Amino acid sequence: MLQVKGFDGQILENEPLSYHCTWKIGGNAKYVVTPQNERDLRLIMEWTRENSVPWYVIGNGSNILFPDDGIDGVVIKMNRGFKDKCMVAYDGTEVITYFGAGNRVSEVLSYLFKMELEGLEFLIGIPGCVGGLLKMNAGAFGNEIGNFVEWINIYSPHSGARTLQKKYLKLSYRKLELSEDFIILGGAFRVRKGNRSSIKERMKEYQKIRREKQPIGQASCGSVFRNPEEGPAGKIIEEVGLKGFQVGGARISDKHANFIINTGNATAKDVLTLIELIKQKVWLKKGITLEEEVVKIGIKKTVRARVI
Repeated sequence: MLQVKGFDGQILENEPLSYHCTWKIGGNAKYVVTPQNERDLRLIMEWTRENSVPWYVIGNGSNILFPDDGIDGVVIKMNRGFKDKCMVAYDGTEVITYFGAGNRVSEVLSYLFKMELEGLEFLIGIPGCVGGLLKMNAGAFGNEIGNFVEWINIYSPHSGARTLQKKYLKLSYRKLELSEDFIILGGAFRVRKGNRSSIKERMKEYQKIRREKQPIGQASCGSVFRNPEEGPAGKIIEEVGLKGFQVGGARISDKHANFIINTGNATAKDVLTLIELIKQKVWLKKGITLEEEVVKIGIKKTVRARVI
């Protein structure tokens, strides 16, 4: 069993990656490591460097696809530590709040509700953590996290911890351009004073829309494709006749065609084949190139699919 001197977090060896992503897909990782704080993170990064072991960072495991043959390296999971929550500045109407990377959306919204702060209600229902929200510039209902971020704290095994102000962040649709060497430790967000009744009402409305339109409660990664300029990806996929289509254990949702569901025994190969099939058919029928939103970790092989 791996032991790193001074490390206080959890280390799991030969761990099924299907336990650590919302798609419930993936072989075993050599190690899954959950640091509790920045010191733990530094210690595990030093160990990976000294032993020439590849490493990958995840949060809650949403929006991620792991390979069927697993990962011969360290998967660093940030969703149990890095839970800081605090108000940094207040000018009477607007408030800057800081959240560590490990806070889930539900924890962020619960804190803001308690403090009667509004602005981020549109995030409700997204099964991710703050680090992932920032990395993907997550959004919904016409809004995105990048509209609220003031700065982020990051860590690099080469240069240590540092802060990046918003003016230095390269944010675009569902993307924050950041070197792969950088790990997000947390972020500060500008919100505003509100009242609990209106905040609660907005969250209820957003949840209602999600329940009506998305396959809540089924194993998926959320949206598989970014929406192209031509319109919502789900609508485009439905228009080419692929809603409900299935490869192995992976099925395009009957409720929302931009969701791929693990029906129980889906493999990464099933999902990759279905993704490729969708992209090819949408291109042939519509002339539209779909770009994936899902992050593939440790997957190097390409998969070919025959268009139906």
